[in-house]
Amino acid sequence: MLSLLKRKDIDTEKWDDVIVHSPAETIYPYSWYLDAVSQNWSALISDDYRFIMPVVWKKKAGIKYIYQPFHTQQLGVFSKEYVDPDLIKKMLGILYKKFRFAGINFNSKNLVGEEEPFTVDDKSNYILHLNRDYEQHYKSFSSNAKRNIKQSGVYQETVEKTVPVGELVKLKKANDMIERSVSDYDRLQKLLETLVDRKAGSVYAIRKGKEVTAAAFFAYSQTRAIYLVSASSKLAKEHRSMFRIVDYFLKEHAGSGKILDFEGSNIPSVARFFAGFGAQPEIYQGVSFSRLPSIVHRIR
Repeated sequence: MLSLLKRKDIDTEKWDDVIVHSPAETIYPYSWYLDAVSQNWSALISDDYRFIMPVVWKKKAGIKYIYQPFHTQQLGVFSKEYVDPDLIKKMLGILYKKFRFAGINFNSKNLVGEEEPFTVDDKSNYILHLNRDYEQHYKSFSSNAKRNIKQSGVYQETVEKTVPVGELVKLKKANDMIERSVSDYDRLQKLLETLVDRKAGSVYAIRKGKEVTAAAFFAYSQTRAIYLVSASSKLAKEHRSMFRIVDYFLKEHAGSGKILDFEGSNIPSVARFFAGFGAQPEIYQGVSFSRLPSIVHRIR
């Protein structure tokens, strides 16, 4: 039996136990992470938490809709066992009746059938299994990555790990390629602070004088280290500083057995950066539907 539960009715101990033992384990679906990135979330739950699906939603102009929150690449259905596509189909059918429209990224272990009224798109993530020593990983780097790492070394910049998250957010705001609201950056800072407080994340940064010029935030789940947020100044791009930061991270974590999750990109230059370190594409699916009249524009 499938039930759609409100946040207050979810047993977080049972919920998080499913996530930690799921083959698709990652940081995004943990209850505390969802609390940090969204104002409202509910859940579809089957057979006493045998199968669970977080449903992050908003309500605007009386219309309830599902969306994918910032810094939450994949959600979908989680279980300690295989998730049958027929169950996913049933869950989507319930959501279609309850919400007016939706945009959801399922996880890489889910398979969603391409049937109307749902639109399904394949998306690429990039992952690197850190199951070898650094020297073996380095052999898999592209010649371009090796060249940029060598170039970054000319400047002898030190990678720091004690930089406050506020400095990363400030750098991101000053160099962001996407226009965001003040509240977006406030939410980002609160999320990163939550991760640091829970010892589930850390900043790797390079400083020039007093100013941080490049920084990356890595979030840690049981099985993954996620390249969650990064930012670079113009000078850092010239110095190839992000190559130095990722290379430094790999030297520290090679052989750990974790998966370095770059969060992927469909932008060729960004995908090339990830692939340069030996990361391989991993497909996950985005699913959308709409019951709005065609004349109504999608709410943002």
